[in-house]
Amino acid sequence: MARALKETRVVLALIGMSGIGKTAWAGRLADAGFACLPCDDLIAARLRARFTIASPSLYDVGAWMGMPHEAHFAEREAAYLACEAAVLREIAGDVLEHHAPGRRLVIDLTGSAVYADPAILAAIRRAATVVHLAAGPAHHRQLLQAYLARPRPVVWNGVYRPEPNEPPDAALARCYGRLLAQREVLYAALSHVRLDAVVHSDPSFSVDAFVRAVNAHGDAPR
Repeated sequence: MARALKETRVVLALIGMSGIGKTAWAGRLADAGFACLPCDDLIAARLRARFTIASPSLYDVGAWMGMPHEAHFAEREAAYLACEAAVLREIAGDVLEHHAPGRRLVIDLTGSAVYADPAILAAIRRAATVVHLAAGPAHHRQLLQAYLARPRPVVWNGVYRPEPNEPPDAALARCYGRLLAQREVLYAALSHVRLDAVVHSDPSFSVDAFVRAVNAHGDAPR
């Protein structure tokens, strides 16, 4: 294993928009010896304990939550965010209380984690180095095109605001672009480290290089 991984105490939390590569990077880090906390799975488990959801897959959780123009969406979005906050609070407490020197851990945050209570987010920042997998303008266009080709449930947190008599498809297209822009600002504010899309999406960018890039930032927790 690369020297940077052998000698460095590393707790990472990956943040970024859905589809930007958080889970792929969490998987690569796990393959390199990091323990992994997948927030999507932990939230799904809590939701299934309260509601009838076919499976813990993102597809079934999304199908349960629905689209923002559906009558039940606001209530279910709120339930999702409550479960997410509980998961983040639990993770932050566990890492802060039980983190051992030399332990390597990656927390795969959801794209909506930035909507949690500021006190929870501050605890996450104390517990982990938050790495923003950023999306530049080209990636924003790709994410928007992918979403419009296959709209799926997401946490909107009030950004979905259709105009009078605006068809749902048109409202989704207009508001999703706003959601992308808003989220990037929130991710930047939460993170210790920003990795631009041209870097983190480059197949030649290794796990060792990823860790070195993170460790180059002295304001991150150690």
